[in-house]
Amino acid sequence: MRGLNRRDHQVSVTDLISKHALHFIGILETRVAVGNVARVQRGLLPRWNYFVDYGGPGNRVWLAWDPDFVDVTVVETGAQFMHCSVLIRSIHMFVFITVVYGVNDVVGRRELWRDLARISTVVTAVPWLVGGDFNTVLDTSEVCGPSGDITGAAAEFQGCLHDTGLIHVPMLGERFTWHNCSRDSRSLWKQLDRLLANDRWLGNWPDTAYACLNARTSDHSPLVLRGDTSSRCFGMFRFDNYLARSAEFIPSVQRIWRHHIVGTAMFSVTKKLKALKPIFQAQRQRKGDLSTNVSLAKGFLAAAQTLLTTDRHCPTLLHLEFCCKLVLRLASRLEQNMHTDGRTLTSQPDVTNEFIRYYQELLGGSTRDRVIDLHYLRPWA
Repeated sequence: MRGLNRRDHQVSVTDLISKHALHFIGILETRVAVGNVARVQRGLLPRWNYFVDYGGPGNRVWLAWDPDFVDVTVVETGAQFMHCSVLIRSIHMFVFITVVYGVNDVVGRRELWRDLARISTVVTAVPWLVGGDFNTVLDTSEVCGPSGDITGAAAEFQGCLHDTGLIHVPMLGERFTWHNCSRDSRSLWKQLDRLLANDRWLGNWPDTAYACLNARTSDHSPLVLRGDTSSRCFGMFRFDNYLARSAEFIPSVQRIWRHHIVGTAMFSVTKKLKALKPIFQAQRQRKGDLSTNVSLAKGFLAAAQTLLTTDRHCPTLLHLEFCCKLVLRLASRLEQNMHTDGRTLTSQPDVTNEFIRYYQELLGGSTRDRVIDLHYLRPWA
């Protein structure tokens, strides 16, 4: 994701984290000024920890992690990388992760190759993962479209992999990770982003792979590491508080709670809550799902980008992707709102304040003055 100042870019990051249950991320080229760091972090992931380095040029990389799952210590920073040790709390194991953002010239990247070779000599006994935007390809098969001579840059990248002993992590999904966003004959795709690992990492997690997702509105595709999901913790049961005001709420809960579930008390409660989920989803849809337009726009864009992989130089598909990006941007933007007294609000502060006021009232405000007696939910008990 390039640039975190815009709210829709922040939402894209939080959506990605929520959908894939991520606990550690590296964000490249945030373009956030020092004075705006705290504001952006509060809007992005307020409960997470961050490491940002504004000592060098470009504030190119941010690290963010969920302290409930991992403990991160930054070991070293450079102009083109951040190197850290990560304690995975669930298995009490340390690994090293290096997030890379290579510069866009051959000579400048030589410093990165030297840094990675040096780091490789001190992490031989520990699992090590390296990932990010290397700003170069390994060979011509990783380029689609008109491009200059890449032979020298590719050879130096191959030499780095030989010197460090890093191995390609298996890749799923779209191969090309970057597009120059051109909609004509100059359209160019490259595989600039990737994940690499040492033999210790692949020995501990042989099923490790990473997915290259649809880029949506960015020029780079996000990469998501996938591994063992057998120990994944699922989220708690939640529902929107305003549903409790519905006349359907109590009868729905009573109907489910009358069922007899064989097993422990906790198992019985879990099964009943699971049975309530589709009921609450249906009630929410009847109330009006405000995110439907945005979800549809995201789906159209994902479909357009998938179609584009079948013919990367088709002008019709290139323009279709461009139009879908515009639709998503418009669907995600709230430009005016109607006040309860009938006035139309158009200024951004007024729209924002009215939006917050409306949903605070809808969701019950800051107080919870309604207490439901359990005997009311279980009158037969």
